[in-house]
Amino acid sequence: MKVTFLKLSLLALLTMALPANAQKKTIHVVPEGAKIFVDGNEVGNSSYTVKFNRNIDFFLLKFEYPGYITRNVKLMKSNPNRTVSYTLMEDEAMASSVGGETDGVDVANKWFDVTCRKGLTEDVVWKRLMNIAVTNFENVEVRDKAAGWIKTGWRTTTFTSQVVRTRMEVRLSFSEDDVPSYRVRITSEIKDRDCIGNQCFIKYNRVLKQYESVIQELQTTVGSNL
Repeated sequence: MKVTFLKLSLLALLTMALPANAQKKTIHVVPEGAKIFVDGNEVGNSSYTVKFNRNIDFFLLKFEYPGYITRNVKLMKSNPNRTVSYTLMEDEAMASSVGGETDGVDVANKWFDVTCRKGLTEDVVWKRLMNIAVTNFENVEVRDKAAGWIKTGWRTTTFTSQVVRTRMEVRLSFSEDDVPSYRVRITSEIKDRDCIGNQCFIKYNRVLKQYESVIQELQTTVGSNL
């Protein structure tokens, strides 16, 4: 009788202890020093332990580290592992692009002006603009010389975890002294590679380095800034 009672008591203790252990999960993130956010609140870096209670079935986690792609995950209470590890992917798109004041280039998705150099005829300017468009973007969707409008198709660059697409649009305008001028916009968008469809793309505030030469060429072959 005593043996049976002891067995039942031991079983009861084990039953009580198991849920408490299962409700704690330790998170590890690579690279070391990555910030950890739990339900929108920064809680630490590199590693952190979350505790589930009866009313919590999951936590929303976010990890950030400079030069790496921010990652958002849902950690479920039902996950059988007491330790879960996450590895951030290098942000190849950022490494291959420029943007913002620190890089000295902040033209993504913004119109900028190119005032034509005096002495260039309309035909010469148009041919040079078309040459820049075709050379750098291959496909040109709109080429309306009378309206002074050029719109290229998207050119896609694929990285390990991301896809960036870029296009250029040129529109005729006039400066105050009636000198022909064009407004130019380089549109840049990005999406996760595993997201299928054009609806996945969002505005990207950086321009791939391969298109820096487009800006320089516009100013040197057409513009007045030599």
